[in-house]
Amino acid sequence: MARKMSATERAARDVLNKYVRDGLMDRGTVNRVIRDGLHIAETTVRREYVEKGWGSALYYGGKVAAAREEFDAAKGMVARRMKGGRLLVTEMYAAVFAVVEAEEGPREGAERLTPEQAEMVMGTVRDTAREVRETAAARRPYTTAA
Repeated sequence: MARKMSATERAARDVLNKYVRDGLMDRGTVNRVIRDGLHIAETTVRREYVEKGWGSALYYGGKVAAAREEFDAAKGMVARRMKGGRLLVTEMYAAVFAVVEAEEGPREGAERLTPEQAEMVMGTVRDTAREVRETAAARRPYTTAA
């Protein structure tokens, strides 16, 4: 008889299955991550959302976008493995948040975004902010120094 899987476990497994398909993790490692870390992620996200009213899809999307950017910029096997672990955890937290928000109901005035949409929005925000900083830091050609 198969056991019933919770919605948060299903969401976390969906995220982690991507790593299995890409060959970055094996099934045993995924099972250990779920067994050892899912209850921590779910408890933390649920407590922050319900009791303190913290967290939003954009917050978790920003964390995933930052982790993905760091992973893409990482050079070397050890750096990619460390940044990949951070990316995995942030994606799992974002998936758990989406389930908790669906179960508890959205807060008044909260945006209704999927984790993928939130990551895309926050990635665009990060890119725009980087361009603004680079433009401000670049010397302007027809200015004179005082």
